[in-house]
Amino acid sequence: MRKLSVGLVQRVTRDVRPGLYLVSAICGIIDVTCIKALGGVFAEMMTGNLLLMAVDVGSGGTFDRSSRYLWPLGAFALGAILGGRLLLLPEEHNVRRAAFLIVWCTIVLSTGVCWVYEPNGNETLGHAITAVLAFGMGLQTAILRRHGVQDLATNVMTLTLTALLSESRLGEGSRPNVLRRALSIGCFFTGGVVAAALVYRGTVYPLGLAAVLYSLAIFPLMLGEKPH
Repeated sequence: MRKLSVGLVQRVTRDVRPGLYLVSAICGIIDVTCIKALGGVFAEMMTGNLLLMAVDVGSGGTFDRSSRYLWPLGAFALGAILGGRLLLLPEEHNVRRAAFLIVWCTIVLSTGVCWVYEPNGNETLGHAITAVLAFGMGLQTAILRRHGVQDLATNVMTLTLTALLSESRLGEGSRPNVLRRALSIGCFFTGGVVAAALVYRGTVYPLGLAAVLYSLAIFPLMLGEKPH
């Protein structure tokens, strides 16, 4: 039994895909939490922030209302820049370890703050938590551009859904990686559903769940390899 459990752990940690599926769920959790309880912005999906900011500006919104999107946009940009610099380093395993540990720390830190003090989404603390999470998501997205797996999306679900449908049997396609695409979309959606159910109890609950899931995901993310 012990050999079986050790072998199972080794197989999981040697394959990066279990970690990526968990990241898909975590992205759904974080974005729903930020939208519902931390100021109505996205920490991970920058397309949403740009579009909502455009609506506010175009409809004559005040600067205070429109500027709330600058927090996550700026923090995400800093995270992506850091990720780009880390990817220039020669030792890829050390880069991955450092990057995913930083992302894990941003989620744990945000959870800890929400545990001590429940933030109001319209105050500075709520914006700061969203910015911390967006920084981690920007770093993660930059790293996964190289270390991710084809057709296993963690955030860009529009492209994944398009590929799933356009190359399906109805689209007369060959259905490549259909399970991988469907699972990533399902994990993202499920994470969002669970976050929406938990966030009314307090932001610490969905963010705590995200921290637990990332604690499980971090081992295959740091140690796993892409499937051949």
